[in-house]
Amino acid sequence: MVEKAAVAVKDVATEVAKQGREVAQKIDTSKPLDFSNDGNKDSRRDFDTSKPLDFSNDSGKYENSGKLDTSSPIDFSRQDEPKEKGEPIQNKVDGLRREEEVANELQEKYPEEEGYEIISEGYLRDEEGKIVKDPVTGEARRIDFVVVKDGKVVDSIEVTSRTADKTDQMTKENRIRENGGNYVKDSKGNLVEIPRDVRTRIERRD
Repeated sequence: MVEKAAVAVKDVATEVAKQGREVAQKIDTSKPLDFSNDGNKDSRRDFDTSKPLDFSNDSGKYENSGKLDTSSPIDFSRQDEPKEKGEPIQNKVDGLRREEEVANELQEKYPEEEGYEIISEGYLRDEEGKIVKDPVTGEARRIDFVVVKDGKVVDSIEVTSRTADKTDQMTKENRIRENGGNYVKDSKGNLVEIPRDVRTRIERRD
């Protein structure tokens, strides 16, 4: 019985395969398939590809789709961002103002015609001209104003606010001085020595 059933199944499979081949032979593959259907509301022959797609909708759901102005760049800025974001912070503004005031006063006190030179933001360097860094913080030190005359520093000034704590900064400067940072460069690139008895004084302003 089992053998007869197997033979019957084989015969059916053979017949199905034969019919499949016959159907395949009748298909004309030389022509593209036509899916048009007169009774189909989505008939492809009604699709006009010569015109751009129109996604506008009278219902109002996409009423703004046709109103996009592409002549102007899109603004991605957030309305809740502060308007003063691009402006300098107040502390920086105040700091520059204080430095300008002190610079003007130093020019009156140490006139150029009498041989003085005022160096701004000069690094502390060693006798070879190399910038010396603090062995503790690994940071260098620039002094706001250094006054030079006859190849020597005669005044050193740090400008700050009334309330700023400069203890750490001055401690750092002292360590740098102890490690050989006793020179600055003048406007011509020459090394100028800072005598041991000249220490940076703090000029406090509002």
